[in-house]
Amino acid sequence: ERHGLEWGDARLHALDLQYHDLRPEKSLARRVGLETICDPELVLQGMSFPPEDTRAYFRGACLAKFGDEIISANWDSMVFDVGSEPLRRVAMMEPSRGTASHVASVIESSQTAAELLAQLDA
Repeated sequence: ERHGLEWGDARLHALDLQYHDLRPEKSLARRVGLETICDPELVLQGMSFPPEDTRAYFRGACLAKFGDEIISANWDSMVFDVGSEPLRRVAMMEPSRGTASHVASVIESSQTAAELLAQLDA
């Protein structure tokens, strides 16, 4: 309000990204002195190793293995580009699905995103 910005202003979007950036040298939260409630080592570990008991596992494992074939990844879906087909969206609406116990073997046995999608469709 102080600067007369609308909610859709690109500068507010940039601030939002900077606030949530976990890299110490880029984090706006760190720059303004916000107190952390987690061990910094756990945060760094979480950036590379998602929890295995939520859909974050599916998202993180897919990004690690098939990153070049992923167009978009967010909280509730991922979009894959497997080349010969239209883009494929995988919905992830349920937080308790996509856990390591649900999908680890499927991801591990898939050499490409196309193979993964075929197994998920089966």
